Amino acid sequence: MTEEQQMLRDSAERYLRDNYDFAARQALVDQGDGLDTRHWQAFADMGWAAMCFPEERNGFGFGLQAIAPLAELLGNFLVREPLLESALLAGHVLVSAPNAVGDRMIPGIMDGSVLATVPYPSDLPPVAVQADNGIRIQGRLDYVPSGGSATHVVTPAQYNGGMGWILLGLEAEGVNRTPFMNHDGRIGAHIELDASLDSEALLLWGTTADAMHASVYQRAMLLAAAEGVGAMQGALDLTVEYTKQRQQFGQPLASFQALQHRMADMLIQTELARSLVGAACRAVDAGTDEAQSLVLAAKAKVDAAARKVTQEAIQMHGGIATTNEYRVGHYFKRMALLESWPKHRDAVIAEFIQHRGETQ
Repeated sequence: MTEEQQMLRDSAERYLRDNYDFAARQALVDQGDGLDTRHWQAFADMGWAAMCFPEERNGFGFGLQAIAPLAELLGNFLVREPLLESALLAGHVLVSAPNAVGDRMIPGIMDGSVLATVPYPSDLPPVAVQADNGIRIQGRLDYVPSGGSATHVVTPAQYNGGMGWILLGLEAEGVNRTPFMNHDGRIGAHIELDASLDSEALLLWGTTADAMHASVYQRAMLLAAAEGVGAMQGALDLTVEYTKQRQQFGQPLASFQALQHRMADMLIQTELARSLVGAACRAVDAGTDEAQSLVLAAKAKVDAAARKVTQEAIQMHGGIATTNEYRVGHYFKRMALLESWPKHRDAVIAEFIQHRGETQ
């Protein structure tokens, strides 16, 4: 990391440690609030949303290798605010969009006034066609991550016999969303579309849109994996601390060799996953031929390892781990969502096998 990157990571860790209180987080979840606006604005004010934007857009121009440690922290502290979806995924599309649209939207993402997200990839995306003075889009987006909290969605769509990327303002006429609470405390949405949009809403089309589709969901897999490593680390840290304090037969649980071995395996799995995510980040930043294989491998590894680590953490905590007031069970809940974002681990493994076969 450069000195600037290290300073950003250290400031993020201090802020989350000192301010992102788990009890306050749960109180907002219980109230049905999708995010804490104070934290969201603080993230923007500290420059987190500007990390991935190029310097010519007034961003920091950080690569994924520098951003992954922040994604880990978001997973470790169970941050619900969709920073990664807004800045690193929707923002990634907007950087490549025509300047007028990017110049209008990107400053809003960086200052926190715009909260954008992208939907799950779909075999039946909405259909966009040319209409008078713009485009018309019809269809449905299911299970849009943080769609209940977002102001905008940047979505793939069928367009002119190929693919396009469309910018949707969620308050526009003909854009109807149905929010729902996920079990990780975020508010997603189903979105029905039958809307007429300005021509600027069409961000990308043709081969450029195809390449962006691959790039966006590659980044989504890698950032989900990095966040998963943070969740694994958080579950491990809580387990180690708990077993040092909890007594059985007059001794702390941490003194029992069987539990020591299990926690050692949790540590090994966490470090292996972190190393693989780091290798994938470096490959994507460098644009190497093996980047896609490493991203798929990292996502599959984290999905499997995080399920094991978070389950072990719950087992070693006992009944307290199943209560809503205690943090460790929420790592498992978050990983249950990340395991399927942007595609399920079984599909990731199948794609990895296919990709390796095509490149050998």
